[in-house]
Amino acid sequence: MLTAKQMKFVEEISEGGSQSNAYRKAYDASKMASKTVWEESSRLRKHLKVAARIIKLEAEKDARRRMQALSREDRVLQELEKIAFGDGPVTGKLKAIELLGKHIELFTPKEVPEVEMCEEEIRTEIQRRLEVFLD
Repeated sequence: MLTAKQMKFVEEISEGGSQSNAYRKAYDASKMASKTVWEESSRLRKHLKVAARIIKLEAEKDARRRMQALSREDRVLQELEKIAFGDGPVTGKLKAIELLGKHIELFTPKEVPEVEMCEEEIRTEIQRRLEVFLD
């Protein structure tokens, strides 16, 4: 369990504040030198429970960002589908279809594996195919 001051420090860090500023907001550092504040904030940042809580909050924030991005992406795709398959100008429909196709990687060129053959192998393969064709 974190103390109220440790929790304040963690919250300030997770909001993007520097360690020193977070320490100053959480603790009374008015009579401390900058170097001392930095040392104490570094020590506090390495505290096992404090570090674990910061990691947890950052993971939660990252998960929220990913969910928001997915939600925005879903809304954009739904809007593109309305444009592509609804009534409207043909140019807008074509552009929406193009964008949807790009999203699902419909227009990416297919990878063709390169086969390296020596001259003799090529000659043999041509001869084999000709024999199959002529039979």
